[in-house]
Amino acid sequence: MKKNLYWIALAAFIIPILARGLMFYRGFPNQRKVATPDYQAFISSQPPIGDIALNKNIEQTSGVILFDLAHANQYQPADVKSLQEAIEKRGGKVESISDTTSLEYKLKYASALTVISPSTAFSADEIRIIKAFVHRGGKLLVFTDATHGLVYTDFFSGSTISYPDTNLVNPLLTAFDISVNNDYLYNIEEHEGNFRNIYFESFEKNDLTLNLKQVALYGTHSIESPSGLVLLRGTDATLSSSNDAHDPASGGAVLSENGNVLVFGDFTFLSSPYQNVLDNSTLIANIADFALGGKQNILLENFPFLFTQPVLQVYPAPEVQLTAEIISAISGLQTSLKISEIEIRIATKTPRDGDVLVLGTFADAEELASYINPFNISLDESGDTITLKNFGDIGRAGNGILLFEENKNGNRLTLLAETPEDLIALLSTVSSGSFYGCILQDNIGICSVGYGGSFLDETGGFGEDVLTPEPATGDATPTPAG
Repeated sequence: MKKNLYWIALAAFIIPILARGLMFYRGFPNQRKVATPDYQAFISSQPPIGDIALNKNIEQTSGVILFDLAHANQYQPADVKSLQEAIEKRGGKVESISDTTSLEYKLKYASALTVISPSTAFSADEIRIIKAFVHRGGKLLVFTDATHGLVYTDFFSGSTISYPDTNLVNPLLTAFDISVNNDYLYNIEEHEGNFRNIYFESFEKNDLTLNLKQVALYGTHSIESPSGLVLLRGTDATLSSSNDAHDPASGGAVLSENGNVLVFGDFTFLSSPYQNVLDNSTLIANIADFALGGKQNILLENFPFLFTQPVLQVYPAPEVQLTAEIISAISGLQTSLKISEIEIRIATKTPRDGDVLVLGTFADAEELASYINPFNISLDESGDTITLKNFGDIGRAGNGILLFEENKNGNRLTLLAETPEDLIALLSTVSSGSFYGCILQDNIGICSVGYGGSFLDETGGFGEDVLTPEPATGDATPTPAG
């Protein structure tokens, strides 16, 4: 009995399964072969490779190009290797700035400053220093990128804030009438593999666009400048992500009105393999020529880089004796010039050419006429004041004068003061390079190195009217005590 129940239970389990299988049975499956792509024969589209301009014979020049690394810049040296190699092949030298405290010093001798996608702000003092550098003739290159912004997330709310690099470069570029828009350019009709990889075929006539037919930028901001020159312009189908419209007044690169500031909305085109696409290599070569073309007008504030020759001749005027104090001050200057690899030599006669440092007092004005006359300096007959262009009348006592002249035969720096003691103090001020207590106007400077004449007696010391109070005059007013 139990055995029959077992078979009944088994049949009750199996029969429904068989019945369901028969109900849905459609025969044995016939597996068809699915066609797959021939991966071995697949060839992806490649952008056309342009002429490698970096390998051609190029003119050798010199100069130092500084790369900013002090503002948490969002790039690695390998990303701009093509530009650095182009600079070095032209005889230039590449240096980096990792500390903002060295910015002003290094800009004294640099040909150009390159700023790439910063993520920290430039201070007001840094902007002042860079503006002065451009004013002296230095070049400023700024590269931004729409793909290199920062995103901050609020810990409590979870909200995110986008902070593009345009917010950090625009305060620097405002003085040059250039602005980088917080957008990216795109073209859905014609592009280099991606709608944000834009072709540029319209170029303004300039050395930077020489021999260009077509270039490609990758995720570029649009840039505009009412007074500047838009170098790269997209077609009518090139639109801005901010309004999905074409703006003919903006483009992928802009040159300032004075020709010293170059701004790009992208720097990906500098990296591998994009530097070889189309005419990008030619563009990079032109950028290197532009950077090395920066030649500063040497002013007093460029010290200790006022002199360009390996030997500086120090010429003491007839009234200046090489005392121990003068020798000590000259040795301080020699120390300052070591960084420029300049050797100091004492000249016993007036040098006719070469870099010269002239040391003299106002009493030597006639003997030093050839050094002084170009600056229109006149001494009054009383001997109390000096008249300088753009300064007016200044007191001779306690003041020293710096006169710098740049010419083909050599640069000349003339130091004049009333007394040898003031001359020593003036030379020490110059050696320090700080020019604290000086007023500099281009190639003329006035430095306070002593005391004014009203505080000195005939011997050069403090007068009795300063050290001893005047006796009381008139009747004394009696006190209550009598």
